[in-house]
Amino acid sequence: MKRILWTLILCASCLLSNAQQNVYKMPVGDNTAIKGQTFCYMLPTTGFQVTLSVTKVREIKGYYADHAESLLGLNNVIQENRTYYKVNEVAVKPVQMPDTTQAYLVQLSKAQAKAGFLEKMISCKRQHPASSNAMQWYTTASTPIPDFFKNYAELSYSEQEDSYLETKIIDGVVTQVPANKTKKVSKTSIQKAQEAADAISKSRKDQYSLVAGEQETPYSEEALSRMLQELKQWEENYLSLFTGLTLEDEITYTFCVTPDQSLSCPLFAFDPATGVSFDNLTGNNVYRLVLGPKAEFSPIANEVGSIQANSKNNGYRIRSTIPIQVMMTFQGKRIHDFGFFDMSQYGPIQILPAHFDNFDIHKYGFIF
Repeated sequence: MKRILWTLILCASCLLSNAQQNVYKMPVGDNTAIKGQTFCYMLPTTGFQVTLSVTKVREIKGYYADHAESLLGLNNVIQENRTYYKVNEVAVKPVQMPDTTQAYLVQLSKAQAKAGFLEKMISCKRQHPASSNAMQWYTTASTPIPDFFKNYAELSYSEQEDSYLETKIIDGVVTQVPANKTKKVSKTSIQKAQEAADAISKSRKDQYSLVAGEQETPYSEEALSRMLQELKQWEENYLSLFTGLTLEDEITYTFCVTPDQSLSCPLFAFDPATGVSFDNLTGNNVYRLVLGPKAEFSPIANEVGSIQANSKNNGYRIRSTIPIQVMMTFQGKRIHDFGFFDMSQYGPIQILPAHFDNFDIHKYGFIF
C-alpha cells in the first residue's frame, strides 16, 4: 500500500515538473533569496487539555464543642478550625497544537499563485487552541455557611428575680414588706450549651410524638412530613453548634500541557495544606504525565536538518502519529493509566517530493 502511495506521489511530481515550489526550514538563512508568494506552516504536536477537580474542605469548630461529650455524649467533633485540599479527578483530552520547533516557509509555484492558492488557504486557516503550558481558567463552586450557624447569637445574660423584705413606715409604724427585684445575670458557657442541648432534646421528643401519633390533630401525610422535616432541621442546626461544620468547595482548573522529548510532563504541584500550585514544578509533590517506557519507542531525531534548499526532496514536510501510552505519577508512583493516544511529536518526519502542488497541507499542518 505504501509503495502504491509513493508511486502516485512520484507520478504527480512528474506531471508538475514545470512548477518551482520549494519548502524551507525556518528560520531561513540570510543568503537564501526567495521570490514570489509564500506562506508558512508548522507541523502539529499533540498536547493535552487537562481538567483538574479539587475539593477545598473547611472544618469549622462549633461554639459548644468543648461541652459536646459532657452534654450529648459526642466525642467525634471538630476541635479546631482548619482547611485542607484533596484531588478528586484528573482528566486529559488530546488536542493538536502547532509545533514551534517545526516551522516551514513554502514558496508557491506560478500555477499556485495564478490559481489563487494563497487566498483559498488563508480563508480556511486551521484553528488551534491557546498556547500550551499555561493555565486557561478555573471555576469554583462554594458551599456557604448555613445561616443558623453564621447568625447564631444566643443571649449572653438571663433575667433573675430576687425576693427580699423591704422596710417601710406605714401609718407611723415600721413594717417589713415583701418585694421583688429583677436583675440581669451573665450566662456561663455551660449554661448556654445546656440550653442548646435542651433544644435538641425537645426537637427529638417532638419528632417522636409526631411519629407515634400522640397528637390529637389528624395531620395529613404531607403536613406530617413537612413538620418532621422542620424538626429534623431544627435538631441539626443546634447539633452543629456542638459538632461543628464541614464545608466543601469544588474547584475546577482547565489548562493545556505539551509533552516534549523528555517523556515526562509536569502538570501541577499539590500540597494538602495549601492546594494546587503551577509554580516550581520540580519537587516530589508534583503530579506528572509520563509517556510509556523508553524501551517501547525512541523519539525520532530531526531529519530535516540535512535537507538542502535545492535538493530534489525539498518538498512539504509531514509526520505521522505514533500510539503512546500515557500515565500519571505522583511522588514517583504510578497512580493512573489514561491508555494510548496517537501523538505527533514522536512520529517520523516525512519529506515529500518537490513540486507537489496539489497537496492539501491543511490536513497535516497549521497555517500562520
